[in-house]
Amino acid sequence: MLYRLRQDNQRWRRYASTLIAENRWRAQRYGSEASLIDFGRGELVAYSSLIEEMLELIRTDAEHFGCVAEVEYARVILQRGTSAQRQVTVYQQALAGGADQRQALDAVLDWLVAETMRIPT
Repeated sequence: MLYRLRQDNQRWRRYASTLIAENRWRAQRYGSEASLIDFGRGELVAYSSLIEEMLELIRTDAEHFGCVAEVEYARVILQRGTSAQRQVTVYQQALAGGADQRQALDAVLDWLVAETMRIPT
């Protein structure tokens, strides 16, 4: 994408590192449920909307490299939740089901192994 912009005598906007750090913090703190600052618009935008914009922006490159399905998997992650979110859910469900802390952690480990072995859909 950056190469294409350069070929068209365009460039990516540059923003102060403090602004980028703010969005990084928001993403780390709130995860994919966060709204991030769209500096071009000057407003908070839902992560899901930004993902759609990003997918549209890089689609030509994803087609070129034959990885459209892989980059579009971002939608699945938003729908299902991140691995971290799902691990917390497994842990909390195990505790709610009567497991002690160790058993709940074992449940998370079992889930991680199963997910690692699962073929993505």
